[in-house]
Amino acid sequence: MFPDLLGEPFGFKHTKTCLDRKVAKRLLAEAKETFPLEYSALLVGHKASITGHIPMPSAHHTTDAFRWDGSAFFQALQIIRQRELQWLGVLHSHPTAPPVPSAADHRGWHYPQLGYWILGLAGDEPELRLYQWKDGCFLERTFQLFDSPLP
Repeated sequence: MFPDLLGEPFGFKHTKTCLDRKVAKRLLAEAKETFPLEYSALLVGHKASITGHIPMPSAHHTTDAFRWDGSAFFQALQIIRQRELQWLGVLHSHPTAPPVPSAADHRGWHYPQLGYWILGLAGDEPELRLYQWKDGCFLERTFQLFDSPLP
């Protein structure tokens, strides 16, 4: 499809996956706007640093699942390619559950090299977790927030 489009955020042995703090704040705001429905986005950047996102409209609106519209998904991939970025992960919210992969998450994950981010909104405070698919299961990974330089 697009050979250089998929990044490998876990492919750098001595580098922790990083998420721009401004992107994290925007993801949280957009997930809250979508509440109580699930929210999802493609996370983009370079190597192990996420510097942007593309919100993904859901093909159906529920509180416990997300499914992308095919044409919107391919348009997002085209945007990533045009901006010369890499697709590094997927984020989705769990509006009524903790940020732990569900059975549906296990069945529906098709990109093992990418990060799988879950934003839990069920608790008193939002909670963001990162997972890596390895050997048939999700493993929680640490990540670091960073402040991007001012333009």
